[in-house]
Amino acid sequence: MSKAAVEVGYYSEPRAATHEDVATAVGIAPTTAGSHLRKIESRVFGALVR
Repeated sequence: MSKAAVEVGYYSEPRAATHEDVATAVGIAPTTAGSHLRKIESRVFGALVR
């Protein structure tokens, strides 16, 4: 999931992709992709501030 987000440009500046683009890349619903991305981001940022 996170690899697909990077590959489609979700984390580019400016952002080049949406949850829908990430979802299409991995074959899931956009709302599910958004949920997974938030969980990934929470883990990454949580680890950075510890």
